Amino acid sequence: MTEENRLTAALARGDTAALEAVIDGYAAYVAAVIRNFSRGMLSAEDIDELAAEVFVHLWQGRERLEGDKGLRPYLSAIARNAVKNRFRAMPPAAEDISELEIASDLDVAQRAELNAAMDCLKEGIDSLAKQDGEVFLRFYFYGEKTSDIARYMNLTESTVRSKLTRTRRKLKAYMTERGFDYV
Repeated sequence: MTEENRLTAALARGDTAALEAVIDGYAAYVAAVIRNFSRGMLSAEDIDELAAEVFVHLWQGRERLEGDKGLRPYLSAIARNAVKNRFRAMPPAAEDISELEIASDLDVAQRAELNAAMDCLKEGIDSLAKQDGEVFLRFYFYGEKTSDIARYMNLTESTVRSKLTRTRRKLKAYMTERGFDYV
């Protein structure tokens, strides 16, 4: 039996020492999953808070653990769901896109062009109807599924897809008018 399977079995039995060992051994992994899945949209404090929530959820659902599956899949799924829940609880704002990290392998001119395009996109999103902007941000920047957006916003899934199509067209026209033809 591997160490990971032993820890999983001990957790399922309610062993608090096993929980401490899991936290010590997997805290960095959980933080990395949260950081990567949130695409740089969460602060370090938010990541730490969500990581703690992940271990609380692991402990609360310990009866469902299966020793042969290992801990990483469970922790990863709980971490991804914690990020999704955090994003659902936050009303999306166009300001969030300004915080996205731009690839460091770009030269200064490329970075400046990309920053200008992001600023223009933010302005375009701000010019949209509130609901259209929220649907767009939830789908493209928070990675939510259309079914989840529909459920959260009390819309039909086809309405969400229609809003996305119309919003993409509006934003493309908005950015083209301002000299960003490549969008």
